[in-house]
Amino acid sequence: MIKTDLDIEFLKQMYNKFKVTGEENIKNHVVTKFLEMIGYDPLEFYYEHSMYHRDGRADIAVNITGETYLYVEVKSANNKLDVKEQLQLARYLYDSRLSWGILTNGKTFILMNNSIESLPSLHRSSVDDRVVFKIDIFNKKNEELIEYFSKESIYDTQITNYFRDIAKYKAYKFPLGGGSWNVYKSTLFNFFKYYANHQRRYRDLGQIRVDEFEDFLKYEMEMKNSQGSGRKIKSIDTFDNKYSHIRSFFQILNIKSNGFDEEKNQLVKRMQLQEEMVESIELLTEENIELILNFYSNRRDDVRNKALLLLCLSFGLERSTILSLTVNSVRRDKLIIGSRELVIPKKLQFLLEELKEQHKLNKVKDNCLFYTKYNNQYKPLSESTINYIFDTVSDIDKSNPIWKKLNTAYIRSTLIKKLFGNNYSLEEIVYLTGADLVSLSNSISIDDIIENVKTRKKNYQKVHPFHSFLN
Repeated sequence: MIKTDLDIEFLKQMYNKFKVTGEENIKNHVVTKFLEMIGYDPLEFYYEHSMYHRDGRADIAVNITGETYLYVEVKSANNKLDVKEQLQLARYLYDSRLSWGILTNGKTFILMNNSIESLPSLHRSSVDDRVVFKIDIFNKKNEELIEYFSKESIYDTQITNYFRDIAKYKAYKFPLGGGSWNVYKSTLFNFFKYYANHQRRYRDLGQIRVDEFEDFLKYEMEMKNSQGSGRKIKSIDTFDNKYSHIRSFFQILNIKSNGFDEEKNQLVKRMQLQEEMVESIELLTEENIELILNFYSNRRDDVRNKALLLLCLSFGLERSTILSLTVNSVRRDKLIIGSRELVIPKKLQFLLEELKEQHKLNKVKDNCLFYTKYNNQYKPLSESTINYIFDTVSDIDKSNPIWKKLNTAYIRSTLIKKLFGNNYSLEEIVYLTGADLVSLSNSISIDDIIENVKTRKKNYQKVHPFHSFLN
């Protein structure tokens, strides 16, 4: 019903016409029309309800059934709907024992749920955690989310509760958001959109079975692989990560799940993928690199650790080479290693400059580029400390053995393979990584070379495999 009755263009026109005239016109010509379009009965709109109306504000209490109401707080078009307004709506919901409310200025619509609890914090307002959706009717990407504001989705089938549950999970696991949250959010949103579409009503989370999640993974794999985007979803690590996301969701919400506590290697094996061993799983995917960088961002020595990772991703440095680097090895946008002058990618430049500034502030006596603090003294990094820095990423998911693979040798080998696959010549790979012929032969087979020569086009382009994290 929503797809046929929702006239976004009309709402935009009404908003533009009345946005300078005050909240009463926004209420009458935009908000009420929006509510009607998504299934609410205009005969049940109470503008001066004895319990829900406050001080003559342009509020609407929509009676759903009996004592159940949707409370809609309308503000003027220029209102930013910040924490103050959100707290106001949250307080009304709490005082009136209502679950759902909408805060809007006619352009932005915020759907809030009063049952979402969160951990106390001195740095943020807990009201942020009660926001289930925030959409802009002028943003085309938000249009598919309007469905979850509807009477059908909130009150009849209650499928909006799935996204309320996701908001609850975020409040406890990722209260500050961040890149890691975006990765988890993608899995959870996509799964529950798929699940809601198939079930057509809310089911208790404890009733969701692991085979239903696997059906979703297969569906997603088939859909994305059929789009011809060039990026095929077929590797174990992709599915392994998604299992981690959904398992975390159930664990944090303390839901007794149907099969999600089974060993992940058994779950993945049922997907009938070609790769069967951890050794064959690619660790350095875009998703995993983002997780590692965000992991380091929340730990001590984050600048040093991220610079170390990006150096290895850029040039495949060995530990001995890393330890030999000095402050003078970095000269503006160049990294000097022996007779090689390597162009430093922009993101790495910023990190190295920040690292050099820290070097000065901490008054590090040694000229080493990478150092550590031990017994209140700054000392050059050791090989064991480099190992430790990479070993700590296993804390991202201790149950997943893939994270134990991260070390300088693994990054170096992966980089060489990817550089060759991205049309870098053997000479260019040697210059960039400093690898000798033995190292190259361990990473690139003769068959790979022959096949590459056969298929390489005349006007081929070279792109660093990790350029999205470096520039």
